[in-house]
Amino acid sequence: MALSAEILTDPAQLERERAGWDAAAVAAARPYCAPAWALPWWASARPAGAELRAVAVRDAGELVAMAPFYVTRDRFGIATWRLLADVTSSFAEPVTAPGRRAEVAAAIGAALRDSGEAVDVLALQDVPADGAWATLLRQNWPGRRPALAPVSTTRAPYVDLPAGGYDAWLAGRSRNFRQQIRARQRDFAKAGGTFRRAASPAEYDAALHDFVRLHMDRWQERGGSAALTPEVVAMLRGAGRSAGPGRLHLWTAEVDGAAVGTALFVSAGDETHYWLGGFDEAWARCSPSLLLLVEGVRHAAQTGLRRLSLGPGTGSYKYRLATGEQTLETVDLLPHGLRFPYVRLCQSPYRFYRLASRRTPPAVKQLLRRAA
Repeated sequence: MALSAEILTDPAQLERERAGWDAAAVAAARPYCAPAWALPWWASARPAGAELRAVAVRDAGELVAMAPFYVTRDRFGIATWRLLADVTSSFAEPVTAPGRRAEVAAAIGAALRDSGEAVDVLALQDVPADGAWATLLRQNWPGRRPALAPVSTTRAPYVDLPAGGYDAWLAGRSRNFRQQIRARQRDFAKAGGTFRRAASPAEYDAALHDFVRLHMDRWQERGGSAALTPEVVAMLRGAGRSAGPGRLHLWTAEVDGAAVGTALFVSAGDETHYWLGGFDEAWARCSPSLLLLVEGVRHAAQTGLRRLSLGPGTGSYKYRLATGEQTLETVDLLPHGLRFPYVRLCQSPYRFYRLASRRTPPAVKQLLRRAA
């Protein structure tokens, strides 16, 4: 029997699909695609004027996939379909069991075609290239295939955990790294340092306060942080209330009860992803952020996870922990139709801006933020 799909436009409809949607995110091992992360983003941090257009895909009435799109329209009237939370986190893509991606892509394409709405641009941002969602959606699109407009690629290092767990992973790192980590762990312990994972809603709220403070303090002299807006902070509070046990891990490094470092991890299936962190510059000598990532690896191994993604970016500290890397791609699909030439024309300056933004060195961006 062919899959069926419907477009949901009311958050209450998505709430009713929470269990099946979460099961699809767990099967796909995509933490940021789960309802506990995406729905708080929609409630608190969505762009002004965004409209919900989630595609629910069913097999004999059972939800087997979710593509939670939202639509924005620019000043030219271009309707861009994106995935919930894509501006806040990477790896945002349709979710289903790996073996069903092709048929799900066909169902999504048919639903968008039959919706009667303008689908000028289907934007996928920082999605794994090896997941091939851009290719699958294009190849299985009904009728003429959309134009494929690549924007950029980036790398996302990860830690694959061996059968021997944390000790086997550490043994696979360089001798210099092992010596440095053990020395910093000893120094931190001698100073009275400990690590704590928020285990209750009250602990999470307290740890979130420290998380925001430490991150913002560190970025204040760099022109501010674009990652933690008030809207995103509200989203994180909602995610803390929404996520089930073992799905949202907020770690704190403490000395005498005072937070000197924090790190947030989000999990689904057999993967956990590092989202963001912060630390007190006064404790930089102990590298609390690096020690928290090591604790994240230890915890992932203890709980039987297969992979810890360190997120997009090529910071040298990530590669000291990493065992491999993924390529993330940002790509636009432009369906053909009467509006296609107009969309192409209007997209030209927008694409140039995105390319320029992606290729601007971080130091230059910091100078621009200070100037602003």
